[in-house]
Amino acid sequence: MLRILALCCFILCGALGIHTTPVQAQPEQTTVEFSAAQPEVEMADQMRQDGKIYIVVTVLLTVLGGLLFYVITVDRKVSKLEKELKEGLGR
Repeated sequence: MLRILALCCFILCGALGIHTTPVQAQPEQTTVEFSAAQPEVEMADQMRQDGKIYIVVTVLLTVLGGLLFYVITVDRKVSKLEKELKEGLGR
């Protein structure tokens, strides 16, 4: 169960773009900086101005929540079947 939650969190972070990207250092610099800044996207700015970005985020979170719920229910059913099979073979 913990593995499934960790996998879902990993997928969610990847889908939302929560990560750091290394920035190339200039020849005169000695350190490498990390930045999570994303390039500006015109479509996202327009959707943000119109308020539609919140609908997109809501739909995305609803779909991901539904998938998480489905994975958890399937995991519980499989665990139950494994337990029944183990008890049946033990007799």
